[in-house]
Amino acid sequence: MGDGTIVAGRAVRLAAARHLRDRERQGAPDWPYVFDAGRARHCLEFFSTYLTLDEGQAFALPRWLQFCFGSLVGWVTREGRRRFQQAYLCTAKGSGKTPALAGFGLYGLVGESRRASEIYSLGVNADQANYLYQFAKRMVQRSEALAGLLEAGERSIAWVGHTSFFRPLASEGRSLDNKRVFMALIDELHEHPDATIPEKMRLGVKNQTDALIVEITNTGHDQTSVCWAHHEYSMQVLDETLADDRWFAYVCQLDPCDACRAQGLSQPSDGCPACDDWTDERAWAKANPALDEVTTREYLRGVVQMALHQPSMQARVKRLNFCLWTQSHTAWILADQWARCRATPGAMPAPSVTAACAAGLDLSDKLDLTACVVARRIDDTAGATEDTVSITDTDDGADVRRTLTINFRVALSTYFWLPADTLRDRETHERVPFGVWRAGGFLRVTPGPVIDHDLMYEQIRDEIGPMFRPQRIGYDEHNATQFAVQLRDRAKFEVVAVPQGRRLSETFKLFEALIRLGRILHDGNPVMAWCVANAEPKFDRYQNLWIEKPSKTKRIDGVIAAVVALNQLVLLPARRPTAARAPRIWTPAGFVPAAAANSAP
Repeated sequence: MGDGTIVAGRAVRLAAARHLRDRERQGAPDWPYVFDAGRARHCLEFFSTYLTLDEGQAFALPRWLQFCFGSLVGWVTREGRRRFQQAYLCTAKGSGKTPALAGFGLYGLVGESRRASEIYSLGVNADQANYLYQFAKRMVQRSEALAGLLEAGERSIAWVGHTSFFRPLASEGRSLDNKRVFMALIDELHEHPDATIPEKMRLGVKNQTDALIVEITNTGHDQTSVCWAHHEYSMQVLDETLADDRWFAYVCQLDPCDACRAQGLSQPSDGCPACDDWTDERAWAKANPALDEVTTREYLRGVVQMALHQPSMQARVKRLNFCLWTQSHTAWILADQWARCRATPGAMPAPSVTAACAAGLDLSDKLDLTACVVARRIDDTAGATEDTVSITDTDDGADVRRTLTINFRVALSTYFWLPADTLRDRETHERVPFGVWRAGGFLRVTPGPVIDHDLMYEQIRDEIGPMFRPQRIGYDEHNATQFAVQLRDRAKFEVVAVPQGRRLSETFKLFEALIRLGRILHDGNPVMAWCVANAEPKFDRYQNLWIEKPSKTKRIDGVIAAVVALNQLVLLPARRPTAARAPRIWTPAGFVPAAAANSAP
């Protein structure tokens, strides 16, 4: 602010008050810690002297990280040992956490001149652990002093003379066991499914009195997670309801008003005019401590506008950009959005021999729901207003923005199957009205306790296929390869294996855009509506989008099948040739006209 004060949330103010209070206690007989400003300064100067960012400028730590790293290094016992053994740092994305933590790991490797130091970067998977490590590796390569001292490879930065190293550490198998941890740098704690990594690292500390575990994170949505547990523990330490002089906490978040806090709320109440509002620029610095240093206001304005216009993004934006814990399940497509796309009775377009058509399959293993969705392109009439959609995705790490002209609707016809013998049990235990859906003709059953793929094949071959004549059938290879071979070799359909997950990001974004524009037209199947309601959006650091089910009793098979069908539909010409297509036969060389195959010698 103009008067030199800094906008900060209550938890950050408590962290600062703790630091000042502890400094006043220095020298007291019952207080075993001192703050060594020289040690803190040494760490901060290491960044500006030896490290540079990818853009080539010197690494100037934002003020909030100067406070955190200065505290972690500066606070020591009277004997000179490190005070803090664990740190929890929670801020909005874009605050500079990951590259700064990589630099802090390098300081731990060389700045304290220890021997046999083991420093690890860890994430929810190997890619995430390596992401942090790569920041450190590039900083070593750009520093003449560090490059002459350290050997930086793909999987290890080694100070050979001191037998010390900095490595990314995957969580698979037993790779976390039997480590002698000096520093453990844990990235994106909110994405960790359990406490395995923090607990393994704590065991690895053993008797090393100077060891340190640092966790950096955004907020999450799972209040049974290790992230939530450490968040709550940190708040108790800051509130002084729990005494732990070895735990460092820096928690950025928006605040509830005093009245809501008195009612037990730990974050703003939706609709309360006195609580902090995530759309109010005056409160942004509370969750974004590097605002105007790293994060720009223009960026956050754009994020807020996007979230206001795309409700499916709001929970994610609240978590990642404004440090608000959200509900356990985030809806991707809101129910009213999907309902608005339902065709009125009798208005579903009839199958056409000229309209581009593709189908998508998502097959269950044995017991679960199985889906087939047929997608047809319905072109706008001449002179109709076109829509444009901009979709940003990542290709080889670089953002790629595609602007699509939309002059068509997509009609979705949906089909679902479930094993007959499991229907009643599922209805009882999962409280899903499968029996009602079956009676209404929205859900088909196959005899027996497991799904009958042969019966499904016959229904697609004899009923669904002749009705719509899909030019392509896309499928998820999981559980479907043999089924696809039958469709290809026996029923003579063209089948395509479609990669899943984030590799379908662009199609997921297109599907969402078509729904927002009212350009999806569906048959009103309540099983499909249930699948849509269950779909939870997931994003990686590159903004790739995919969906997952929030629990094992929820199903999203219909949505997956629809997106697979759309993925293939957009690759087809807008219209088929008006002349009837001659029969084709599969050969080792691909599909060929039947006449050509019959005339072959």
